[in-house]
Amino acid sequence: MESTQPQTTSVNSWLEKPINHVIPKITPELIFITLVLIVTVLSRLIGLGWRVMSHDEVNHVVPSHSFYQGSGYSHDPVTHGPLQFHLVAASYYLFSDTDFTSRIPAALFSIATVAFVLFAWRRYLGKTGALLAGFFFMISPYILFYGRYTRNEAFIGLYGVVMLYAVLRYLEQGKNSMLYIYMTTIALHFCTKETSFIYTAEILIFLGLVFLVDVTKKTWKRNTNRDVFILTMLAALLFLVAALGIGVILAKTGATDAQAVTETANAAAIPAAAAAMDPLQIALYACLGLTVVSLSIGLIFLFTGLGMGELRKIRSFDLLIVTLTVIIPQLIAFPIKLAGWDPLDYSQPGLIRTSIVLGISLVLSAGIGVLWKPRLWLINAGIFYGLFTIFYTSLFTNGQGFFTGLVGSLGYWLSQQAVNRGTQPWYFYALIQIPMYEYLAALGTILAFIIGIRHRLFSTLPQTPPAEQLPAAQHATQIALPVSEDNVETIVQEQRLPVLTLLIYWSVLSLLAFTVAGEKMPWLTFHITLPMLLASGFSLGFIIDRLKLKAFTLKSLLAFALVPVFLVSLGRAIGMLTGTNKPFAGHELFQLQSTSTFLFAVIAAVASGWGVLRLLKDWEPVNLIRVLVIAFFAILTITTTRSSYQANFINYDSGKEFLVYAHSARGPKDVLEQVDDIAERTGVGKNIKVAYIADALYPYWWYFRDYPNKVWYDKELTRDLLDFPVIISDDTQHSKTQAILKDNYYEFSYLRLVWPMQDYFNLTFKQVWTNFKDPQWREAIYRIWAYKDYSLYSQLKGRTDLTDATWQPSGSIHLFVKKDIVSSIWTYGVLPSSSITETVDPYAGKYETLTPVSVIGSAGTESGQFSAVRDVAIAPDGSIYVADSLNHRIQHFGADGQFISAWGSYASVDVGDAPGGTFNEPWGVAVAPDGTVYVTDTWNYRVQKFTADGKFISMWGAPGTADLVDTFWGPRGIVIDSKGHVIITDTGNNRVVVFDRDGNFITQFGSKGMESGEFYEPVGLAVDAEDWLYVVDTWNQRIQVFATDATGTFYQFQKEWQVSGWEGESMENKPFIDVDSSGNVYVTDPDLFRVIAFDQDGNPLRVWGTYSNGIDGFGKPVGIAVNSSDAVWVSDSENNRLLKFEFTSPEISTLPQGYPALPSSSIQVTYNFSTGLVENPLGEAVYRISEDGLSWVPVIPEGILGSLPLDTKPVIINDRWIIQDAGGPVFRWEPDLLLWISVAETLPTSN
Repeated sequence: MESTQPQTTSVNSWLEKPINHVIPKITPELIFITLVLIVTVLSRLIGLGWRVMSHDEVNHVVPSHSFYQGSGYSHDPVTHGPLQFHLVAASYYLFSDTDFTSRIPAALFSIATVAFVLFAWRRYLGKTGALLAGFFFMISPYILFYGRYTRNEAFIGLYGVVMLYAVLRYLEQGKNSMLYIYMTTIALHFCTKETSFIYTAEILIFLGLVFLVDVTKKTWKRNTNRDVFILTMLAALLFLVAALGIGVILAKTGATDAQAVTETANAAAIPAAAAAMDPLQIALYACLGLTVVSLSIGLIFLFTGLGMGELRKIRSFDLLIVTLTVIIPQLIAFPIKLAGWDPLDYSQPGLIRTSIVLGISLVLSAGIGVLWKPRLWLINAGIFYGLFTIFYTSLFTNGQGFFTGLVGSLGYWLSQQAVNRGTQPWYFYALIQIPMYEYLAALGTILAFIIGIRHRLFSTLPQTPPAEQLPAAQHATQIALPVSEDNVETIVQEQRLPVLTLLIYWSVLSLLAFTVAGEKMPWLTFHITLPMLLASGFSLGFIIDRLKLKAFTLKSLLAFALVPVFLVSLGRAIGMLTGTNKPFAGHELFQLQSTSTFLFAVIAAVASGWGVLRLLKDWEPVNLIRVLVIAFFAILTITTTRSSYQANFINYDSGKEFLVYAHSARGPKDVLEQVDDIAERTGVGKNIKVAYIADALYPYWWYFRDYPNKVWYDKELTRDLLDFPVIISDDTQHSKTQAILKDNYYEFSYLRLVWPMQDYFNLTFKQVWTNFKDPQWREAIYRIWAYKDYSLYSQLKGRTDLTDATWQPSGSIHLFVKKDIVSSIWTYGVLPSSSITETVDPYAGKYETLTPVSVIGSAGTESGQFSAVRDVAIAPDGSIYVADSLNHRIQHFGADGQFISAWGSYASVDVGDAPGGTFNEPWGVAVAPDGTVYVTDTWNYRVQKFTADGKFISMWGAPGTADLVDTFWGPRGIVIDSKGHVIITDTGNNRVVVFDRDGNFITQFGSKGMESGEFYEPVGLAVDAEDWLYVVDTWNQRIQVFATDATGTFYQFQKEWQVSGWEGESMENKPFIDVDSSGNVYVTDPDLFRVIAFDQDGNPLRVWGTYSNGIDGFGKPVGIAVNSSDAVWVSDSENNRLLKFEFTSPEISTLPQGYPALPSSSIQVTYNFSTGLVENPLGEAVYRISEDGLSWVPVIPEGILGSLPLDTKPVIINDRWIIQDAGGPVFRWEPDLLLWISVAETLPTSN
C-alpha cells in the first residue's frame, strides 16, 4: 500500500540541484525558465507583421493611429474598452506605425503572462507545476495566437492570472498590497473589454461561497441567526440563478421579439397592456426582487448574529465588499432600462438621467465602503476610478467617455448577446474549439479534478508543492487572531487555500458562461483556456513530483524513452484496426502494406511495453501508471505544439484554422504592393488617386492611412469612379463597379477573407454517431484535427471548395487598373497577371434601354414599402403578391399597384416556436389557379399555404438534408402548375421537390452536380402553358427545362442552355424566372443588374438594365413575373421597389416651336405643356427652360433648395451644371440619372 507521504525529502530537489558545482546557481529550473522565456519572446515576435490586418484589428489600429497623430480618441463600445487604443498609440509613438508595431502591446502582455505564471504561481502550484503551467501557456494555440493579434485577449490573459493570484494571496496573508493589485487588475479589465462583467460575476460567486464557509466556522451569538443566514443566502443564490437563466432567454429572444412586435403592428395593432405583460419579464423581475429580499434578510441576521467587528476580520468579506462597491456603478444600465429610459442615450437629457442614477449608485457604494473600512475602501475606489477615468476620458480629453464607459459598455455587450453574434451552435466551445486546440488543457483539468478527489487536495498549503501535502482532512486549519495594523491576521497554524477549487471552478464556470452567452466567438475560447492551463500545471506537476525515483539510472531513462514508443505504436495498431485500410483484408499490394504496417506496430507495442515492464520491474504499479500518464501528456504536448505552430506560422491566413471568426487572406497585401508599384512607376507616389469600395474598407482604411487622395465609397457608387486610375472593390459591390467601369479598366481578383469551414453547424447526435461508426469519416476528421488536411473530408462530402485556391466560404477583392495607366507602364511588368484576355459578350446587339411604366414602393416598413423585396407572383385576377423578405411578410397589391394588404411577422424555428403565418426571410411566392397563395419561408425551412387574403391554412417542412422528402435547407423558388401541384427548389439540398396542393409528397429529382438533371444552387422556377418546368440552375449558369407526364409524377429532362451571368456565389445572387404567353423566358441577373429575355430555345432576345439607384436601372433585380398582357414586373431588392416594363414604342413628345431639343439622358424625358417643365417617367420636374429660351436648366428640388439661399441658381462650370455655396461647389447634375449628386468627399467611419 502506498504511503500518503512521498519518500523523498524534497520533490523539487532535482530542479534545484546545480548542473555544475563551479557555477552553483545554474540549475535545471533556471535553464528551463530561461528556455521557456526565450521561446516565448521569439514565438510572440517573429513574423509579427506577416499577417494582413484583419477586420477586427483594423477597427482597433485606425483609431489608435488617429490618437497617435493627435486627433484624439473617443470611446466607442463597439470596439470595446479604451486601454488597447492607448497602448497601441504608444507603440506607434515609440516604434512607428506598422503592422508589426500594432501587435507589440499584445505580444508584450502575452510574454508577461507566461513570465508571471513561471515566477508567481510557483507559490501555489509548486515549482514543477509553475514551470509546466508556464510552458503550457507558451505553447497554447489560443494564448499564442492572440498574443500576436491586435485584440484585447492578450491583455486580459495577464489580468486573469494576476487577479486569481492576488485573490489567493490576499486570502492567505491579508496584505493590503494584494488588495490593491487585485483592484488594479479589475480596473484595467473594465478599461479593456466587457468580459470584465463575466470575470467579476465569476469571482463574486466564488468569494461568496468562500465567505459562506468562513462565516459558518465563526462563533455566532445565536446559532439560529446562522441557520437563517445560510438559508436566505441559498435562497438568494437560487433566485439569482433563476434570474440569470431567464435573462439569458430574454437576451436571446429579446431582439427577435421586439422585431416581431414591430412587424406584427404593421398588420394589426397589439394592445399595449398585452405587450407589457411578458411572463418572462415578470418572472425576471420577481426573481430579482426575491434575490434582493433574501439578501437583505440574510444580511440583517448576519450583522446581528456576528457583528461588523467579526466580519471585518474575514478576508473573503473584504474581497466581496471591495468588488461589489466598485461594480455597482458599472451596472447602472439595468436600473436606467427598468425606469424606461435608454441607457445608450448620450444626449444632454440622457446624460443628466445617467448622472442622477450614477450619483445614487456612488452614494450607495461609498456608504457600504465607509461602513466597512473607510481608508482602505477610498484607496481601492481611487485605484479603480482613477484608472477608469484616465482611460475612458482619453487622458482627460473626452469627458463623455466616462459615461459611455459606465453605461455604453454593458449596454453594447448585452446587445451582442441578444443578436447571438457569431451564430455558433451551443457545443461550439466544448465539442469544437477545445477538442481542436486546447485538449491538453482540458484533459489536464480533468486529471486535476481526479487528483483533487483522490488525494483531497482541493485546498492546499502555499509555498509547498501539492505532492508533498497531506490530504486536507488530515491537516490542521487556520486559527485567526485579531488583525494587525496592516490588516494581517496573526496565523498560528498555516492556512490551506482553495487553489485547485478555484482553478476547476473557474474552468467549468467559464465554459458554462460562454456557452450560455448569446455571443459565441472563437477568441472567447481564450478565457476558457486560461484557468485550465493553470489547473493542468497543477495536475502534471503533482504527477511528476509524486514519481518516486531512487535514482535516474540508465534503465529508468531507457524505460522513459520506450514509453512514447509503446503509446504511439499501440495507438497506430488500434487506429489501423478501426481505420479504412484494415489489416488482413486481402492480397492487393496496398492491403499487404496495411497488414505489414499493422504487424510492425503490434511488434513495436509488445516489444516496447515488455521493455518498459522489464526495465521498471522493481517499481511500484502506481509509478508505472504515472510514467504512462506523463508519456501520454508528453505526446499531447508535442501535438499541441505542432498545432500551435501550424496555426500561427503556416495557416495564419488560411480558412483551415478555427481560432478566428474570419482570416485575412494574403490578397490585400498583394494588392497594396501592386498599388505602390503603380504609384511609383507613374511618379506620383502616395499621391495616387485610389478608390476603395464597401468592405474593401477593411483593411484599406488602415493601409491607405498615408494616401491623401484616397476615397472610400460605401454603396452609393457614381460615375466619379472613372476619375480614379486604381479602384478596389469588394464582392458586394463588384457588379456595380463593373457596370460603371465597363471596359475602361483591367480587372484582377484576389482573396480577401476566408472563414473556417462551417459544416459543424446544426449537427445532431444521429449524424455524429453515424459518421463516427464509419472508418472513412473517422479518418477524415482525424486528418483535419491533426494536419488540417481536408482532402479526404472533401472527397466524402463531394466538395471541391476546401483547398487554398477554392476555399469557401470566402470573400474576394477586385483590383481595377485603368487601361491607359496600364499601357504607360506595361513594359515594366507591373501587371499582376501575365496576360489579359478580352471576353466576348454573347448578348452584344441585344441591349435596350427601357424605362418602367410603373414603379411601386420604397425602403421601409410601412405598407407598400419593402426591405429586400424578392419574388413576385401574379394572381389570376391580375393582382400582385410580393415576398417582402427582411420585413418577414407578404404584401398584396392590385393590378394598378395600389396596396391591398400585408401579413406576416418574424419568428425563427432556430431559436424557438414559429407558428403559421410567421416568417424568417420568405423568398418565394406563388399563386394557384384558385387564388391560394404559397410561400417558401426560406430560413424556417418550410412552405406555407394561405388564402388569397392572407389567412393561414397549413404548412410543411423542417430543417434538414435531402435524406427526407420534407426537410429543406433554404428553399426559395416556388411555382404552381396547371394541376395545382406545388413545385419548390430546395436550394441548399440542390433538388426540386413536388407536392400536391395540401403538402403531400409526390416526387423529387436532382442532386448536386453538373450533369443534366443535376443542380448547383437551383433557385427560380417557372412553368409554361404545356406545364414544362424551367429551373434556374444558378451556379451551373444554365437554365434546365423538364417535361412532365400526364400525372405530374415524373419529370424528364428536355433541354438546357447556358446563361452568361450568375457568376457570383453570394447569398444575394439568387435569380428568378418566368415565361410569357409566347413561351419567351425572362430571367433576372442580380449581380449584373439586368434582365435577360430568351426565346423558348434559349436564343437571347433582349437585355436591359444597368446599375443605378434610380429607376433607369437596378440595384439588385431578383424577382420577376409576367402578367396576362405580357408586361414584366421586376423586383429590385436593393432599391426596394417593383418596376413594370412594357414592350411598346414610347410616344415621342413634341415641344413648343423654337424650343431647343430635349436634353439627352438614358432615362426617357417628356415635355409637359401644362407646366412648361420637362419631366421624368414618374412625372417629376427635372428641367425648366432658361430665361433666354435657348437651353434647359436642371430644376433644384425642394429638399436641396431648403438648405441653400433662396436666390441659388445652377451655373455651368466645365460643361457641367453645378450648385455652389460660399465654400464652393456642393452639388453637380448627373443627366443620365436626372439627379443632383453631392460632391462632398465620402470618408470612412468606424461603423
